[in-house]
Amino acid sequence: MPVTPDIDPLARGARIADITTALVIGVAAWCTVVATPALFVRHVLIFPPPPLLLVYVAACVQIARHLLWPRPNILWRVKRAHAAVVARPAVAAALRAFVATRPAVFVVAFFAVVTIGLSATPGFVLSRDPLANLPARFDAGWYGDIALDGYTWDHTFQRQRNIAFFPAMPMLMRPVGAAFGMSDRSVPRERRMLRVLWAGVVISLGAFFWALYYVTRLGSDLIGPERAAGATLLLAAYPFALFYSAPYTESLFLLGAAGACYHFLRREWIAASLWGLLVGLTRPNGCFVSIPLAILGMEQLRTLASDAQSPSRARTESSDVRAVGVRLVTAAMPGIGMLLFTAYLYRLTGVWFAWARSHEAWGRTYQGFGPLVSAFERLRDEPFLQVLTNNPFNTLNAMGVLFALALTYPVFRRLGAAWGVFVLVTLVPPLLAGGVLSMGRLSATLFPLFLAQATLVAPRNIPAWAAVFGIGQGLCATLFFTWRALY
Repeated sequence: MPVTPDIDPLARGARIADITTALVIGVAAWCTVVATPALFVRHVLIFPPPPLLLVYVAACVQIARHLLWPRPNILWRVKRAHAAVVARPAVAAALRAFVATRPAVFVVAFFAVVTIGLSATPGFVLSRDPLANLPARFDAGWYGDIALDGYTWDHTFQRQRNIAFFPAMPMLMRPVGAAFGMSDRSVPRERRMLRVLWAGVVISLGAFFWALYYVTRLGSDLIGPERAAGATLLLAAYPFALFYSAPYTESLFLLGAAGACYHFLRREWIAASLWGLLVGLTRPNGCFVSIPLAILGMEQLRTLASDAQSPSRARTESSDVRAVGVRLVTAAMPGIGMLLFTAYLYRLTGVWFAWARSHEAWGRTYQGFGPLVSAFERLRDEPFLQVLTNNPFNTLNAMGVLFALALTYPVFRRLGAAWGVFVLVTLVPPLLAGGVLSMGRLSATLFPLFLAQATLVAPRNIPAWAAVFGIGQGLCATLFFTWRALY
C-alpha cells in the first residue's frame, strides 16, 4: 500500500524545514517593518541580521529541503492548500476578492507617491521612505496617537482632539503595535508612530478578509452562493474600498456589522453580541446597527408566532419573554458599545457625549438638508462642469452617496426591510450632520448594496463591473495617498 506524503517519516523533516522557512521569512518581514538597529537581550546588545540575508537563508533552507526530501515538494503543498480553500466556497470567494484588490492598492499608492508626489501641504510625514510612510495619512494619525498615549482632554471643543475617535481600532493597535516595536522608548516617537500605524494596516487587512468571508456567507443565504461571490468581488473593488488598506475603521465596522448580522440570523447570540459590541465601539454610527438587528429579531419572532405546526420549537424558544429578551439584548449591543465609550469620556471630560461635541471641530454639526439644498442651488445657478471642477472631492463623495441611494430600493425589494434600514440608518445621519464629507468611504461599508447589485447584474458581467470599480479605486487611492482631500 503506498505511503501518503503526510505519514511518510521523511515528510516530517520536510515539514520542519518548511516551518523554519516560514519563520525566517516572518522575521525578515518583521525586521523590514520595525527596522530595529539592535536589541538588548539580558543586557547583551544583539544586532539582527539584514532582511535580505534572512531571505537568502530561507532560500538555502528550501534548496536543502528539496534535495534531502524531494517529496512532498512545495508544489504539492500549494496544490493541497488550493484544494482545501476551494473546498470552502466562502473562504475561496473572500480570498479571490482580497488578493485581486489589496496588493494593487499598495502598488498604486507607492507609484502615485514616487511619481506624482505628495500635496504641497501634507498633514504629517513620519519617514522619508515613501513605502514606509504610506500608512501616515489623515485620520490615521489620530488613531496612532490614541494607541501611543491614550485619550487627552484640554477642556475645549473648539480644536480637533482625539476624543472624537472611537476606541476599538486604537485599542487593537496597541497589542499588535507592541509586536512591531511600538513600545520601544529608545527610538524616536515618529518611528514608534509609524510602527503602530503599520500595525493598524495589518488589523485593517485581517478584519477586511474576515468581513469578506462573513459577507459571502450572508450573501449565500440571501441571494445564493454564485451571486454572493460576485457581491464580495464588487465590494472589494468598489472605488472607496481603498480605505480597507489603511489604518482606518472601515474594516472593523464592516466586520462587526456583517458578523453581528450573520450570527444573529443563526440565533448565535453570544457571537452576535460580541460583534455588535465591537461595531458600537468602532464608529459613531455603529450604534445604529441596533435598529436593523432589532428588525431581524422581530422578523424571527413573527416567524415563530406563525409556526403553528411546530409547538415543540415554540417551547424551546421559551415562547415570549426569553425569545424577546435575548433578541432585544443582542440587538442593543451596538448601542451599548457606544454608551460605554460615552461613559468613559464623561469620566474624562465631565461632558456627556463629548465625542459628538468634538465632531464640531471637524465641521460635523446637524445641518439638516442645508448642504443638499446648497448643492442643488449651485447646480441650478452654475454650469455643471464648473461645479465639478470647483468641487472635485465633494463630487467624488457625492457619487458614493448617489450610488447608495440608487441601490436602496433594490436592497429593500430583494433582501428585505432590515437590510434597507441598515443602509438608511448608516447613510442618512452622517449626511445630515456633515453633508458629503467622507461619505464615499462610508458608502464602502454598506455591504447590502453590493448584495443587491449582484442580483441586478448577470454573473458573467460581474468582472466587467469589478474592473470599472477597480479603475475608480486606483484613482481614489492615488488621491488619498498623495494627500489630496479625499478622506
